[in-house]
Amino acid sequence: MRLGSGLFLLTLVCCSSPQKAGVEEQGTWERLPTGAGPGAGLQVATVFDGQDVLLWGGLGGCTVNGVCGDGARFDVASRTWTPLSSQGAPAARTLHTAVWTGQRMLVWGGVGCGERPQTPCGDGAAYALSTDSWSALSAQGAPSARGWHTAAWTGRWMLVWGGEEPQQTRVLGDGARYDVEAGAWTPMSGAGAPVARRYHSSVWTGQALLVWGGSGGASVDVALSDGAAYSPETDSWRPLSSQGAPQARWAHTAVWTGTKMLVWGGLGCGSDGQDLPRYCEGGAAYDPRLDTWSPLSDKDAPSPRTGHSAVWTGTRMIVWGGASSKCGSGGACSDGAAYDPATDTWTPLRTQGAPTARSGQVGVWTGDALFIWGGMGGGGSEVALSDGALWVP
Repeated sequence: MRLGSGLFLLTLVCCSSPQKAGVEEQGTWERLPTGAGPGAGLQVATVFDGQDVLLWGGLGGCTVNGVCGDGARFDVASRTWTPLSSQGAPAARTLHTAVWTGQRMLVWGGVGCGERPQTPCGDGAAYALSTDSWSALSAQGAPSARGWHTAAWTGRWMLVWGGEEPQQTRVLGDGARYDVEAGAWTPMSGAGAPVARRYHSSVWTGQALLVWGGSGGASVDVALSDGAAYSPETDSWRPLSSQGAPQARWAHTAVWTGTKMLVWGGLGCGSDGQDLPRYCEGGAAYDPRLDTWSPLSDKDAPSPRTGHSAVWTGTRMIVWGGASSKCGSGGACSDGAAYDPATDTWTPLRTQGAPTARSGQVGVWTGDALFIWGGMGGGGSEVALSDGALWVP
């Protein structure tokens, strides 16, 4: 569906979701306090600095276009909210990205920078928590304005790649790297790069950016099942093996375990028989050292879905929420599970005390808890939620 701002979100449908039997549920839920949280609840750019969860921008009805230009930080230890300074902050936007450098949050790109809701943003800014201040990023050599892209921090560069230019209804297959120390952008090589796409996933391995899947269409989504690895040191791409790769999909998630990329969920795995994309079952693990894929177990896994949160804890991948044809509450999910790659097993999360069912929420691992914020409720509601919770193992 399209919100009043003209931005695409999934329409949720209703069914029931039987609970897994015979498997012990894990963790406890703690509701987040109300207070000076961010104005947006959807498509909020988020980073974790080791103590605080920083949230900025997104959709929430802050302007006539529905986009927000404010933010807040949540101190995990004290369980308190503090607004971020707005002086010098970027213009309100959504579908932007944010990375944490160790000292600053870098925000870049997005949609909503103008009178028209789909005007893309081609700028960004750095937020310093120590001084509660913003400074603009250099625009020279920056990628073209876009949303739906991905971004990663390498320890030296912010890598921005792919996405869509919505005014021209055009998907993009280029990107650039931003050197924080030099304050300069350098285009990423296009030789061997994946074909243009949006709704794709990307993870940083410590040596390379792994890009996989996504949609190769803008007006009509086209599921992709290929990917490539980009090395910023050599400015070069190499293709990922397609043998054993998951079925083509978009709007899925991917996490990096330290040795493998885990891909799960998404849309586009065929048609549901009513000219709508089918939710994708299962997932797979990619090992970049061997260039090989291996399937993830489906036993006790969450129902197929998209718009879910997926985080890596250091030992497990936690999946929660999202939109599924097998969830109640108008198609939004309020359940999840923990995947252990060492044993290739899933264990359901405790549902008692969990937040209300939602899709498109923020999900961040804080070191000892899963932070959930915002999202969209069931039944196709266009209202962004403004609450959240912590799941503690």
